[in-house]
Amino acid sequence: NRKKVTAVHKANIMKLGDGQFLSVCRETAAKFPTIEFEEMIVDATCMRLVSNPQDFDVMVTPNLYGNLIANLAAGLAGGAGIVPGVNLGSEGIAVFEQGARHVARSLQGKNLANPTAMLLSSAMLFRHLQWPSMADRLETAIMK
Repeated sequence: NRKKVTAVHKANIMKLGDGQFLSVCRETAAKFPTIEFEEMIVDATCMRLVSNPQDFDVMVTPNLYGNLIANLAAGLAGGAGIVPGVNLGSEGIAVFEQGARHVARSLQGKNLANPTAMLLSSAMLFRHLQWPSMADRLETAIMK
């Protein structure tokens, strides 16, 4: 039950690529008038994410900004091992993974890696597959 979508861009400088991205975002937002839509330049988004993360619900970004923002958000939440992530394609293809792609090779073999991000990503996958009871069970186990 998401209430707001923020389109993150740099269309003021990257007029062609980000301009097209923003145009498609606006067209799509017009089809869903009950969902609040806002546009925000990526620089301001990063600053606001640090100072007021609660202001955001769903962000849609071009790939580069999404990677940067995902890592920033992961740091705010406690690190790469905590935050789940998903990449959704326009044709229903979805890839579930940890939200920040820091692989922590220095932890390999030391029994220190945190699997929370992968487990939460699995819960997101279960919801995507319409298996909410499996997602609920997994999330409950993580929170205990």
